[in-house]
Amino acid sequence: MSRGDVSTRVGSLALANPILVASGTFGYGIEAPDLTRASMLGGIVTKTLTLEPRRGNPPIRLHETPAGLINSIGLQNVGVDRFRDEKLPRLRVLGVPIIASIGGRRSEEFAECARRLDGVPGVAALEVNISCPNVKEGGIEFCQRPESAAEVCSAATSSQSRARVPRAVG
Repeated sequence: MSRGDVSTRVGSLALANPILVASGTFGYGIEAPDLTRASMLGGIVTKTLTLEPRRGNPPIRLHETPAGLINSIGLQNVGVDRFRDEKLPRLRVLGVPIIASIGGRRSEEFAECARRLDGVPGVAALEVNISCPNVKEGGIEFCQRPESAAEVCSAATSSQSRARVPRAVG
């Protein structure tokens, strides 16, 4: 029985299939290689990266409820530079597109994260995490106001080189 073609495109990014691991659910993508066949995924979305490393929220970060699980990790991460220099080289060998999730407290931080990942081999695309708190607006999330969301997306894309086109790994 033929499996059929399940390849898909997100903009100009070609994916072998539409299965992506969500940001934050798969760590940086290298923590559990024995638990998954990463090469069978359409791509990996990294945990959200910020300009500076973040310790995240203090424990207890997870709380089980009758309806599921509440988490408050607080965007713990090693920072965009350390990710690029230490984590990304190990991710590239998995052979799937890597989508780096970026976050920040101000649109300028998103732009700088995007700039630091622009043209870096292995980064096929960016995810802009607009559920981050917007300090300038009193802590509301960027996604709560269309104007704030647009500002962050514009800042992140304008810092990318105009010639850069997301690409599939392969």
